[in-house]
Amino acid sequence: MPYISEMPSPNLPLDGMELIPVLQGAGLPGNRGLPLLAHNPAFGGAVLALRVPLAADLSSTSEADPGAGKIRWNNADPDAATELYVSDEDADAGDLASALASLAVGGFVYVQAAPRADRGNRQRWQVTGKAAGSGYTTLEVTLQSSAGAFTDGTELEFTVQQPAPSPGVDRNVVTAISSSGGTVVLDASLGDYFTTTLTEAVDTVSVTNVPAACTLGLWITQAAAQYAWTWPSSFNWGAGNSAPVVADLADGDELFVVISTSDAGATWDASARVRA
Repeated sequence: MPYISEMPSPNLPLDGMELIPVLQGAGLPGNRGLPLLAHNPAFGGAVLALRVPLAADLSSTSEADPGAGKIRWNNADPDAATELYVSDEDADAGDLASALASLAVGGFVYVQAAPRADRGNRQRWQVTGKAAGSGYTTLEVTLQSSAGAFTDGTELEFTVQQPAPSPGVDRNVVTAISSSGGTVVLDASLGDYFTTTLTEAVDTVSVTNVPAACTLGLWITQAAAQYAWTWPSSFNWGAGNSAPVVADLADGDELFVVISTSDAGATWDASARVRA
């Protein structure tokens, strides 16, 4: 085997179907490898189906069940297709419907010729929509990359991959907010910490984009006019505790409030204290 330094550079850009060598087992010699897409987040998220067998159906472009273990394109030129019709079972009678049902819009499907000599024939598609049919799934797609061509009956490998995970929110950001028309909005998608300086009475406090569970902190600074603040009925201040009366704060006083939910914002456990 040649040294890696002596091997030719791969064609760029990479499409994720390049095989990383792994221990060989049963199957076609020289065709045992893990696609780059399976362990590099640059290509997408979780892999739902990896290199499952299908056969190309180029006998028709009609939207219909292509037959067990087959895939069909809605264009005689597969690279020009806008829809794929994929059997709910692979060529080995394995379940493919579950992976297709779990695939989120924005995810990817990869189609590649299985024979070793033809593996340069391949397509990478991004899914823009989908619909379940009887025995098959329709995928609305946009071509991301392709090479070579398929013929009717070509043995293929089919891979299904979720979209790349969205970047996480920096929960440590402090967001300054202000009221409008007596309403203050805490948008949980912006982070965990908020500050506001009162310029009017607040009669509505809304918490939006709430995940299943979270804890938010809010610092309220009172003004000389000693504006009133009405707390939501979903805020539970605990047995024996009353909701703080913001209007009793003096000019410049700061009230620190912490709220936590474990039911996606239906109720909140709340506590508060005036900063010294």
